[in-house]
Amino acid sequence: MGLRLSIVARGRMNDDSARGMSLEAAAHAVDGRLEGVDGSRLIRGIAPLETARSHDLALFASRKYRRYLVGSDHAVLLLPLDLEDLVDPDRARLVVGDVRAALRTLLLRMYPTETHPGGIHSTAVVGADVVLGEGVGLGPYAVVEDGASIGADTWVGSHSVVGRGSRVGSECVLHPHVVLYARSSVGDRVVLHSGVRIGVDGFGWALVDGVPKKMPHIGGCVIGDDVEIGANSTVDRGSIGDTEIGPHAKLDNLVHLAHNVRLGAASLLAAMVGIAGSTRIGKGAQMGGQAGVINHLELGDGVQLAAASVVLRDLRDGEVVSGSPARPNRDNLRRLAHVERLPKLVERVRELERRLDAFESGNGSD
Repeated sequence: MGLRLSIVARGRMNDDSARGMSLEAAAHAVDGRLEGVDGSRLIRGIAPLETARSHDLALFASRKYRRYLVGSDHAVLLLPLDLEDLVDPDRARLVVGDVRAALRTLLLRMYPTETHPGGIHSTAVVGADVVLGEGVGLGPYAVVEDGASIGADTWVGSHSVVGRGSRVGSECVLHPHVVLYARSSVGDRVVLHSGVRIGVDGFGWALVDGVPKKMPHIGGCVIGDDVEIGANSTVDRGSIGDTEIGPHAKLDNLVHLAHNVRLGAASLLAAMVGIAGSTRIGKGAQMGGQAGVINHLELGDGVQLAAASVVLRDLRDGEVVSGSPARPNRDNLRRLAHVERLPKLVERVRELERRLDAFESGNGSD
């Protein structure tokens, strides 16, 4: 039930962007074991198994890709211990304990980190009483409103807005078209992708004389250190308290956190997850795509929500749920299995009814 994570390089996956590396150095970097190949051989890139070339390290991370092994027999495999039995003993390979962790290490070493030009573009707009740390960069038409502060070595992309009185930490990246509403707070080393909106008013209203009237939102929106939020995601500000995202949380594209939500540290939310207002979520939560949680719930540490789950009740630490409404995953799988058997069960019932009718007719029943 754990979410499958994909790790990609921050840079183009081609020969022009990759730095060459010997297999011996690669093995040392990931504490791996080389088999069937000279350690001095250079690799120029990392590629999927089905498209790898002779100078590539070919990722073989799942049994379902074994059909591509023959077509890529010229490339060196990067694979985990538990897949080594699928590979010819003479095949060139780098065997590791944790293939995802090894892949991340090698990508960071081989592909240059994306850099930003730095400096303050002539079209950027900087308000009064703004504090900019050393090395801050502002792209074309970026806006920093009155009273905002931005920490050292942070980059604010073109057409992004840092709202009045907001705080952005050091070494952050705000990609183009990010908007921080007034008084938002962003920690250090945060990455906000294009279209992210932080500190938006939540969906709050009161019926006045039968007409819905907007409820003022005076709370804040606090994003912890080392958080990454995907494109076109929205985090509402609190109504009278704060909305909070703990450190190291990762949100995919098109995620929505409503007002006063508190999301625990190192939580992972896949695309189109929606969390309704005032819900509290513990650390290390994992939520599959399109999962949803209604308002005012308490979800414990390490909960796991399968894709498209709809949670309508509190969850204890470590609970794994699926379905709509969400229930314990094993119970839900059992229920689905029963549903799959229904057509055959209906046919059996019909056959029994036919036999009963024939029996009653043959015996001249009353």
